[in-house]
Amino acid sequence: AHSHVRTYTIMAYLAAITAETGVPLFLSFPVVGSLNGVHLFASNLKTSLLSCTNGGVKVVWKCFYQSITLILVMTDDSPVETHLLHLLDTMFNALVLLIGLQELECVQNVERLKKDLKCCYPLIDNLLQGTQLMYPLTQSVDVVAVEDVSTLSQCMDAFSEAVHSGYGCVSVDGKIIVATESWWNLSPLEIGLLAHLIASLPPARCQDIPVYLPRASNKVAHRMLVFSLLEGVHVCVLCDAEPSLRRAQDEVGVYWSGLTERLVKCARNPSSVPPGVDLSPSVLAFCLVNLRSRRCVSSLKPSTFLGDSINNTLSAGFQGELSTEERHRYLVDFYKTVADNMLPSQVKDGVKQETTAANGAQLRPPEEVTPANGRLLHAGIPHKITESYICTKKYKAYTLHQDEYNLFVLLTPNTPTFALRKATMDVYKTLTDNKEVGVALEGAPVN
Repeated sequence: AHSHVRTYTIMAYLAAITAETGVPLFLSFPVVGSLNGVHLFASNLKTSLLSCTNGGVKVVWKCFYQSITLILVMTDDSPVETHLLHLLDTMFNALVLLIGLQELECVQNVERLKKDLKCCYPLIDNLLQGTQLMYPLTQSVDVVAVEDVSTLSQCMDAFSEAVHSGYGCVSVDGKIIVATESWWNLSPLEIGLLAHLIASLPPARCQDIPVYLPRASNKVAHRMLVFSLLEGVHVCVLCDAEPSLRRAQDEVGVYWSGLTERLVKCARNPSSVPPGVDLSPSVLAFCLVNLRSRRCVSSLKPSTFLGDSINNTLSAGFQGELSTEERHRYLVDFYKTVADNMLPSQVKDGVKQETTAANGAQLRPPEEVTPANGRLLHAGIPHKITESYICTKKYKAYTLHQDEYNLFVLLTPNTPTFALRKATMDVYKTLTDNKEVGVALEGAPVN
């Protein structure tokens, strides 16, 4: 437990250089040259420099296909490097998504590559610090649980068939509301990147974007058609040469105009869970991750119910409401502190686990990764860690690992420490018992 809270400002920078010549692709040469010089010096001594920490800043290097080296500079806010390594893989795959693997694995023209990479900047910024999506951390797709999902699912399937595409989804602020079966058959990496790409696009009624799927089709582009239904709500399909953008846009009006009221409810619901899910006002934020399906539901404004529970009474005198940005920052801070370091982030028999890195190397489970600053905490403890908590002046937080779920809950600071476990268990039971949440997280059939 802690009696204080860190008040750092999160920063993140990504640099890219050609592995062979050290020519910078991102950022200015003096900055990248210094970082690459340290890495090159270690290489000349036949030493692999993976990371270093100095003055509260951590630098991580990773080379992909012996062609592109990515350098990530971030605030040193985590006891392990697992999240940074995942983020570097995600960043490289973000480049693959928009310009294809072929241009990256064998750089022929550096100046042309620099120009081509400019289209990746909004997506990279979005992944680093531009949204409240949890995917870059959890490696799990952000979803929204809604009522009457069967109607939206049927409409999504019919619309996808009308535009000759089996791959389609509807999202709100990058979180998936409903998607076709083929869309869910994509890897979590691909779904997560596509969701962030949609969230990073400039406002437009419709857009036609070439994309390469990092796992399924990294050298042949598909078309991603994105249509704005409401502010923040988009329907997206993946297709080939047909249909034309105009024809697909005509079909949007046919299939989605009658569902405006339902979509408005989805857009205006800040909790990411159906209105019937009643959580205590002492709950400031939560993130529930299904390790088997690699989906997560999270909320920074979950408490919409005022009942007679003990937690409501205990939190009634809380003064010092946290902003949405603060809730997100503290939830992320807590996640980085305990996930992987204490709790497992995968299930051994789970589906859709990423087993191959973007550079072709086999990925080890997070619990086997040994960071430069020491072993993972749970690696040196004989028993399995399933719960943990921290207490600060601004919030208290509790985490729970049960079955295939990891739950992270942010609570008001005046919630008694002895009540943290019960409050978290109440959240866990309420969410996992809810049918709509189960459909969103597990992909259960809808009737």
